[in-house]
Amino acid sequence: MMRHLIVFEWTFYIRKISFYVLLLGFLAFGLLVGTSARIGFPNITYNSPYAINYFFGLFSLASLFPIVLMASQSLMREQDHRFEQILYTTSITNRDYFASRFSVVFGISILSFLLFMVGYMMGHLMKMDGSEQWGVFQIHYYFHSFLVIVLPNILLCTVLICCVAWFSKNKMLIYLSGLGIYILYMVFTIFSKNPLMSGSEPISETAMALSAKIDPFGMAAFFHQTNHWTAEQRNTEVLHLSGNVLFNRMMVVGLAFGLLILAYRFFRFNIKSRYKSQKNKPVLQESTRAFSPASTQTSGSFYFLSTIRSFLKIDLKSTIKSIPFVLLVVMTLFILAMEIYGAIEGGVRLPQYFATTALMTNTILATMPFILILAMLFYSSELVWKSKTFNFSFLEESTPFSNAALLISKALTLLVIILILIGFCIGMGVIFQVIYQHPIFEWKVYLSLFYFVGIPAFICSLLMTSLQFLFPNKYFAMAVSGIFLLFTNTSLGKSFGFSHPLTRFANFMPDAYSDLNGFGYLPNAFALKMAYAFSFVMLLSILTILMMNKALIKMQWRTGLALALPMILLGSAGFYLSKNYTKNSEEAELDWAQNYEATYGHFKSISQPTITDVKTTIDLYPERNAYHITGKYILVNKTPEVISEILINSALDVSMLILNSSDLILKNKDEKFGQYLFKTKKEMLPNDSLEINFEFEYQITPINGHQSFNAIVDNGAFMRISNYFPTIGYQLDHEISDEIERKKRAMAALPELDSVDAPIENPYNYQFINLNVLVSTSADQSAISVGELTDHYSKNDRNYFHFRAENIPFRFAISSAKYAVQKSNYGDVSIEIFHDPKHHQNIGHLIKSIQKTLAYCENNFGKYPYKTIRFAEISSFTRGFAATAYPATIYINEKQFHLNLTGGEGQDVINELAGHELSHQWWGNAQLRPVFRQGSGVLTETLAQYTQLMLYKNEYGEAKMLEMVEVYRDMYESSKAFSGEEALYSADPNNANVIYNKGLVKMYALYLLIGEAKINVALRSLLEGHRFPLGPATTRDLLEELRKVSRVEQYGEVERIFKL
Repeated sequence: MMRHLIVFEWTFYIRKISFYVLLLGFLAFGLLVGTSARIGFPNITYNSPYAINYFFGLFSLASLFPIVLMASQSLMREQDHRFEQILYTTSITNRDYFASRFSVVFGISILSFLLFMVGYMMGHLMKMDGSEQWGVFQIHYYFHSFLVIVLPNILLCTVLICCVAWFSKNKMLIYLSGLGIYILYMVFTIFSKNPLMSGSEPISETAMALSAKIDPFGMAAFFHQTNHWTAEQRNTEVLHLSGNVLFNRMMVVGLAFGLLILAYRFFRFNIKSRYKSQKNKPVLQESTRAFSPASTQTSGSFYFLSTIRSFLKIDLKSTIKSIPFVLLVVMTLFILAMEIYGAIEGGVRLPQYFATTALMTNTILATMPFILILAMLFYSSELVWKSKTFNFSFLEESTPFSNAALLISKALTLLVIILILIGFCIGMGVIFQVIYQHPIFEWKVYLSLFYFVGIPAFICSLLMTSLQFLFPNKYFAMAVSGIFLLFTNTSLGKSFGFSHPLTRFANFMPDAYSDLNGFGYLPNAFALKMAYAFSFVMLLSILTILMMNKALIKMQWRTGLALALPMILLGSAGFYLSKNYTKNSEEAELDWAQNYEATYGHFKSISQPTITDVKTTIDLYPERNAYHITGKYILVNKTPEVISEILINSALDVSMLILNSSDLILKNKDEKFGQYLFKTKKEMLPNDSLEINFEFEYQITPINGHQSFNAIVDNGAFMRISNYFPTIGYQLDHEISDEIERKKRAMAALPELDSVDAPIENPYNYQFINLNVLVSTSADQSAISVGELTDHYSKNDRNYFHFRAENIPFRFAISSAKYAVQKSNYGDVSIEIFHDPKHHQNIGHLIKSIQKTLAYCENNFGKYPYKTIRFAEISSFTRGFAATAYPATIYINEKQFHLNLTGGEGQDVINELAGHELSHQWWGNAQLRPVFRQGSGVLTETLAQYTQLMLYKNEYGEAKMLEMVEVYRDMYESSKAFSGEEALYSADPNNANVIYNKGLVKMYALYLLIGEAKINVALRSLLEGHRFPLGPATTRDLLEELRKVSRVEQYGEVERIFKL
């Protein structure tokens, strides 16, 4: 009997077109992932067992989609078609029915993923080009990953969803179970310290081992086993069925079979009553009232609105009062609560964040879009098909109502659901602010969520509703909606090339709200994108109504006008987006870099003058997200050769207005590459100088966004402005640095990094400058730049700040904000903290940390080189660093500045940042400035890490210092397979894992070997012998100084610390 039931089920599906669409969809999806998705880990090949396990583990969650679809159809078919009573009177046993239906759902889910796997393999075979990015194709890598990772995951998901279907007999609960499994797993990964979601946060071995045992999808076990594997092992070895991997997979399979057996024992054939009990129901008395016919109006605006109200009332009542909706609200609040808790708690690396409205808002923005889209996907199908599900469609269709009213009522029902969920989420945020004792509520920000989350969610729901009316099969409509939104509304679509605004649909506001800057210019881009998406979906909705009314061909003028309006809006918005969007694709950027090198590469060997003096006026207009700059360079020929041509580079992001010199003649202007080639009026002899003048401007275009280090935003702006000033000669940073990409393009290999012992020119040209900068900003803001502030005044409703700095690298920055300032001092050094008025909590602690750092560094390494040290808080619209040091000025991101140091178990990040960044006034910047070569990063970042470590020890003791060392050791060990293993002595300065994480661990080993005092004597001697303008130091010089303070028997161990 069971065989016949399985054959019957299989025959039922193979006759449905939607079934083949599902299977072909998975095949196509696998092909797309195989050809487009790339694992972003260095030294790991795209078709390695590690990469395959990673992608298969992630995409095994995609099997939830066919499982939910099959369970809702196969297990609920008799109930949907009122066939239960007939079925249950047959000789089919519980066992046969139970096993056959489960086998079909499980089998089709496996088949779907197998087709995904086939597509994935085909994609790899199509893309394999023999480069180092690809290894040898081994088919058993794919099948091994399928059997070890995917198959147990599909089994567990199928069992869980089938159990929900059997015991609830409610389709909405089946849908919610699929959503719940996915989101609860995401929450689990955060709170179990699963490496999948931990990002760069260090994880203890104990936490990782526990997560590896209990992770239901096996990803933590995969990460745990491969954590210390070398790159070669990750590229060639499959997962070993041993240790936590074996335990985890057996646990998942055992749990699945346990639940399945339990479900079988309690499963019974029964019919869920659809009628309330008639017991004690009062008997209706026959009415004696006379009835008379009444006239009705079935057309006109009033009837149209009444129809909408009637449908809306019915749908809202049946939806909001249902158990599935209550569960959806509870599930949403639970998930959001877990996300908020995770956002507040910093873990072992960071202390708590304050429970600000900004944090609540960003967490809601990051969490809710996915939940809302899935909820709308399922509710749109249920609302549209509800009448047919309950066999009420014939009666409904016999009444005189407008199809437009029907569609509008469904859309409004979904809108109400969206608003209710957002309202509950805002309430949850308020509750957390009260619990964490930060009841500073920004109600306008909370209310803006109804716009920034509600509008795109409503547009997506309108799309889904229209497609449900348009297609005759609700599952096909769900699939089309899901696939469309997957590629146009998620970050996954961007990795497949759907990044142009014209290919994006109703994208939600990003979680980028800043305490300093709010949403900044983002609402402008958001409104334009919503207009584009809304006009598209309105056009689709009108066409859907016309097709439902069969009036697409015979169209009245009013209908034509209704179509014309969204078409005009769609065309206008699309034209504006297309015209103003200027970002290039990654491939176009690489083509540009290749062509630049081919066109101007010969200038590498042509001598160019050096910038020695910069005098500039920078006018900031934060309210317009713009700045205007004029300036003058003095160029000096510091080479022994005669110079007759000067190549000047202008950043492509800015608009260069003026670039000229009375001593130069413009020979060629290349706008494509931003290159200006000048010929000197007379040859420039050694030590000759000339002046050039320039003027340029920049304004953020909302649709394009901004580069992270060019964030001229309303409040808390930060610009590494030197990046956008004209530069002289050939620009090495324009070249393609990826060796694999260069080989792919048949480009010559880049020169190897200079070795430690490579000769250094004497005297060495540091290319330092004297900077004279006058900055103006809005009347309510202060501007902060580098060097010493020599003047400050107000004029024409603007504030002016004059800074000067001598002999500094060509690297300077500016910030501007509505700052509050707190001042102190250490001896004759003035300490200034510029901060947002609301972020005052850590100012006192920061000042004490600065004073202790100055004391330590001056006592051990030498005098602080400036009169002032200032810390300036900047907005989170600048990303890429926690803090960054410049001469006399350190900029710190609001996310690291505004932390609750008294909460959580994390480390004192303020102390760390003060120690590390302030020590760069000795290690880096204008004092010890090494040549870029092997080991040069050790002399800046590793020595700053050492200083940070010693300051932390002095503040918190040896035990706490050891905790910090273990954190950095774990960070290093977990990343070294990607970064590669290098000795500190000859480390690539771009290898952050080595010079930061390994550097701190090795300096701790050196501390244990020779002690803090001897290390500091060696570092002071190194600085005295190699600070500007003396010759730059190398790690060979560092090692020599350390030998001088070490005992003879310690020489070998010191060498091993740096060279092993």
